[in-house]
Amino acid sequence: MATFPFPNATTPDGALIGLSGSVPALPIGILVFSWLMIFLRGTTKQSQRFGYADIPQWATLSSLAVFLLALIMTVVQGIITLPILIITLSMTILTGIWFFLSRGRYE
Repeated sequence: MATFPFPNATTPDGALIGLSGSVPALPIGILVFSWLMIFLRGTTKQSQRFGYADIPQWATLSSLAVFLLALIMTVVQGIITLPILIITLSMTILTGIWFFLSRGRYE
């Protein structure tokens, strides 16, 4: 006998919904992992190719991608809650402001 009910794995989102019910930090972990992978991989490749990394650009790009991922995850009720969506939106806005303030006058 299982200690917890197995998630419904017949649909692609069924497993995610079942696991997010059992482990509430899973969707947040997916969003943080996605942000870190986009940010670290982008800055690493840009610094290898050009010798410098535009950190505000990659922070903004990572935040936009995570915000879009969070919007997609809000379609199914119970995966992402409203406070998590508000946090991702505010992070996207703050990194966007950082990006635009870091630009020079003629960039």
